[in-house]
Amino acid sequence: MTKPLTASQALAELADQHAALRSMMERCDDLADELDNGHIGSTQLLREVARLRIAFDEHNKFEENLLHPLLLDVDWLGAVRVARMVEEHIAEHRSMRRHLGSTPSPTSELRAVIDSLRAHLDNEERYFLSQRVLRDDLAG
Repeated sequence: MTKPLTASQALAELADQHAALRSMMERCDDLADELDNGHIGSTQLLREVARLRIAFDEHNKFEENLLHPLLLDVDWLGAVRVARMVEEHIAEHRSMRRHLGSTPSPTSELRAVIDSLRAHLDNEERYFLSQRVLRDDLAG
């Protein structure tokens, strides 16, 4: 059986995943610019959006399995509040996933989804994935 991750290990892994997602989002933005300028066809952008969607799905599965138990260890949050936070968070994941599946035509929609995803990652890091919330010394 695999030993559960500590809060600091989980934060490090999630930070790495967020960095990879941000890199893919930048690549999608760059390719959307190229498409808008008529320098490329849509195939490259479609491929990169597919890569982003897959990486986002994998990240969400990892995070959703990890986040609830880690937040429950932070006893000051309370089980009901944690359940609601995680439920709302997962709903955001599903909404962005649906939007990623409907892009990249037109690129303005793709850019809106990418902006939403960036804001989502920023909020995760601010409210869930910070050393103020998830600390090894708070784990029960």
